[in-house]
Amino acid sequence: MNLKHSAGQEIIAVDKQGQQVLFLDPENLSVLAAITELPSRPHELLVLEHLRKAYVPIYGDGIHGDNPHPNHQVAVIDLDSRRLSGLIETLPYVSPHTGRLGRDGLVYLCCENSATILAIDPAQDKIVGHIHVPSKNVHRLTPLRHADQLWAESEEDGQLYAVDLRGPGQAPETLAMPGPLNGIDASPLHPWVVATAQDRPVLYVVDTEQHRLLRTLELPGHKRPGQVVRFSPDGRLLAVMGDFEPVVSFFDENLQWLFNAELGDKPLDGCFSPAQDYLLVANENDATVSVVDIGKRSTMGHVPVGNGCEILAYFQR
Repeated sequence: MNLKHSAGQEIIAVDKQGQQVLFLDPENLSVLAAITELPSRPHELLVLEHLRKAYVPIYGDGIHGDNPHPNHQVAVIDLDSRRLSGLIETLPYVSPHTGRLGRDGLVYLCCENSATILAIDPAQDKIVGHIHVPSKNVHRLTPLRHADQLWAESEEDGQLYAVDLRGPGQAPETLAMPGPLNGIDASPLHPWVVATAQDRPVLYVVDTEQHRLLRTLELPGHKRPGQVVRFSPDGRLLAVMGDFEPVVSFFDENLQWLFNAELGDKPLDGCFSPAQDYLLVANENDATVSVVDIGKRSTMGHVPVGNGCEILAYFQR
């Protein structure tokens, strides 16, 4: 496989089953380097390219809803040296999962079992605040690009939480949804948050200004619910990965369905290439990365990578 890319691009991937972080060649996804000295078990990834680092939360040895030995650390990865440069201690808050960069420059990180969202200053790798949320099922979150808010989903509890970031100590606003939830992301172009249903193959679209459900979209070609949702960086594409189903659906910026493509066994998270030629999706159970050619609207192949990756991202070396 010969993938188009620009000079200096590289890919970082979290190999959850292999308990390692991998650096991949963007041309063929071969492994350039690996960081193996991680605590158990790495989940999720946030690249902070402007600081030449990445955060990898150490969730624990379980899965959502069954994490009996929750961890309490975030691994700090040096992108230039491809090494582990340190660990951020999150105690007394445990089971760190999704982290995202807010427009205020802070990283917001779910600590699921503690019903808390942490605020981290990434320049210092230091926790500078925390926000209590009503649920111990808060698994994923997304800041808004055009407002001082972040939104979080509560999986089985079937609620979204809107957090105002303009002042400390403000309680999140709760928006009840029609059922349990899976993934969440915010549109870069519209005042929308989208969230996948956990009990049927539909996508909920929420107005982040009026805090109400706008509409419910079917996921064509899906027999099971969707899981992870990803907008492209420019907001012109949305990818919805199947939950334990080898399919991804693509929608345009106005959420009109475009096409579906085939994935591997247990697809998890993915990333768009910088030029948006490709979507790469990590398949945990068959230890592959699916490469979808967006222009051709088809899957190019499933490339063996690691022992079972969860997520990956491009960065500029």
